[in-house]
Amino acid sequence: MRDFLPEDATRLRYIETTAREAAKLYGFQEIITPIVEHHELLAAKSGEEIKARIFAFDDLGGRKVALRPEFTASIARLMATTLRNEPKPIRLFSTGTLYRYDEPQFGRYREFWQSNYEIMGSSRLEADVEILVLTDHLLREVGLQKYWFKIGHVGILRGLLTEEGLEDEKQNSIMQLLDTKQWKKSLDLAKEFGLSRRGGEILKKIFETKGSDVSKTLKPLRKELKNYPKSVEALENLQQIIDLCLAAHIEFNTSIETGFARGLEYYTGIIFELLVPEMNVALGGGGRYDKLVELFGGEPTPAVGVAHGLDRIALAADMQNVQLESSPKTVAIIPIGDEAIPKAISLASKLREKGVNTEMEIMGRKVSTSLQSSSRRKVTHAIIIGPKEIEEEKVMLRDMIKRVQNLVNIEEVLELLSQRRIPVK
Repeated sequence: MRDFLPEDATRLRYIETTAREAAKLYGFQEIITPIVEHHELLAAKSGEEIKARIFAFDDLGGRKVALRPEFTASIARLMATTLRNEPKPIRLFSTGTLYRYDEPQFGRYREFWQSNYEIMGSSRLEADVEILVLTDHLLREVGLQKYWFKIGHVGILRGLLTEEGLEDEKQNSIMQLLDTKQWKKSLDLAKEFGLSRRGGEILKKIFETKGSDVSKTLKPLRKELKNYPKSVEALENLQQIIDLCLAAHIEFNTSIETGFARGLEYYTGIIFELLVPEMNVALGGGGRYDKLVELFGGEPTPAVGVAHGLDRIALAADMQNVQLESSPKTVAIIPIGDEAIPKAISLASKLREKGVNTEMEIMGRKVSTSLQSSSRRKVTHAIIIGPKEIEEEKVMLRDMIKRVQNLVNIEEVLELLSQRRIPVK
């Protein structure tokens, strides 16, 4: 778990704001769920890998509770209770901190930030495409240039394993190995569980099927799966989702990988992750889960969602040298002598009313010392007010970046500073 110093906090909050603006643009309504939930709820379909990393403890009432490792379980709880009678579809957005007991490393922390989007109540292709398009929109708005979607469909694997007679618990064990890219171990385990020789051959081909052209990539696999109708149905669904994107002239870099899985057990359809070449961890991911709400006692509710790692996106932006925002300037007002202090306070108030970030010199320091301090804090402009300036009803406006200054009347400085914006990295 980390402390975020001002510059890092600013970047993280900027990305969070961009995520919230995307939610509004696409019609998602924000909800806030508790950081602490019942352990049983969070562990229900999280997958063994995530279950092992949940921060769980007994509260003072003897109840076993945990820090949330993801948002979707809490949202499914709401859909099964409070929101069960709301008109569908429901588009829900959340943002905040999540917790998993991971081994700290680059891009992977025990406390992390996500934005989360869920579409509840629609089983149609349009809902899947909407989640993909929204995600592409967010990354473009942040300014990332090099990223791609790794896309698969959990039904291809589960269809084969189900028709081979492997029950869900055994399938989940295989999926957990796939989530960590242990293909050989997962194949060996499937055979140990009773997978037929022919099934093993096809499973290996599923693992090896990768490509950027969905039709060319899936065509050979379609022939292999002809005796596994559930897998063929899943494969056709994946093809239809990508085809709909193309028909709508929506294009983003895509890698179709039919053998990849995600750590959460509740997925039932398309799954995907967001990747950049500079990092070996995903920036986010999601997929379709049509049975989770029922697990919590709700009505059958098809759903699809995505979670974006906000702190990971910030790291990727750093590595791609992305200028995240064009932010308002910050102004420091420096009074010379006690008689200038009231005028300085008055001017600071006027600037703030115009939306200009304004700091007052409140340490009683010399002008040179105050300017040095302002420069270290990356202040873009300084306003110096002394007896001479008060007499002439003017101020000394110093551009801290260009290192030039001019004597300007007060009304003019208000107008100048309320209009100009200085790009920052």
